[in-house]
Amino acid sequence: MQNQARFTNTALAKWLVPYVIVASLQYQFTKDGLSYASPFVLMTFRYVFTGIIFYFLGGRKIQLDRDALLVAGFSSASTLLWAVGLDYVSAGDSAVLSYTMPLFSIPIAFVVIREKVLRRELLGALVGFSGVVAYSFTLNHGSQPLGATFTLVGAVFWAAYSVYYRKLRSRDPIPILTTQFLVGSIPGAVGSVFYPQITPGINLLIDLVYIVLFSGVVLFVLWNGLLRRGRVGRITTMAFAVPAMTILVDSIRTLTLPASLAVAGGIMMFIGVFIANWSRDSGEGTRL
Repeated sequence: MQNQARFTNTALAKWLVPYVIVASLQYQFTKDGLSYASPFVLMTFRYVFTGIIFYFLGGRKIQLDRDALLVAGFSSASTLLWAVGLDYVSAGDSAVLSYTMPLFSIPIAFVVIREKVLRRELLGALVGFSGVVAYSFTLNHGSQPLGATFTLVGAVFWAAYSVYYRKLRSRDPIPILTTQFLVGSIPGAVGSVFYPQITPGINLLIDLVYIVLFSGVVLFVLWNGLLRRGRVGRITTMAFAVPAMTILVDSIRTLTLPASLAVAGGIMMFIGVFIANWSRDSGEGTRL
């Protein structure tokens, strides 16, 4: 039993580590991309090109049933709200605000897929969120309240998307991802009619390559791979490792040591991840 639990944790780590690395960098590339294109134009490019890639990877299949369309809708709403919010707030603030998501995903999972709340997952989420709050005090607070609101609402839709994808875990993932991106590009395309700003150039092209290939194709394959292998409460709490990782990324990028409160916040986030994943055996743990 213990060997099986260790194997499961090792298997999840193979998906989590690259996810954390790719996700922690997407804020910088997307923030830079917003200097050259409106949020709607930038995310439409991301969704259309990513959808085309998944379409050909999945044997040109697409699914248009109710649940797949809900996944597309929640994903599109989450992404657009996040991008619009990121246009107002700093990349660091966006990362912190986005990772309020685990607090929303646990109750949504209970309502939608009847996933019982485990004490260790709830405690891990609360401890990790405390780290997010501590970390947030060290970030740039010139952010506008409107941008913060967009980002927080986007986090709610991201939680709903994660839960519904977990609900569809028995299906072939690539056609669902194809639907998610091709159908999900429609709201962005409509918004682009009203906000068509774009300044073509090499910098925008570099940002788009990362946004499409890494934070589009690679990131969603990794995230959905994690959701197919673990409970929503556990997986979303593990994602607290992303804002914690931004401490290291920012330190390397700026060649400065992080503030003591940022270090404390990062440690609390990792403790939250540990609590959500720790158990004495391979059982599910204690339910509330």
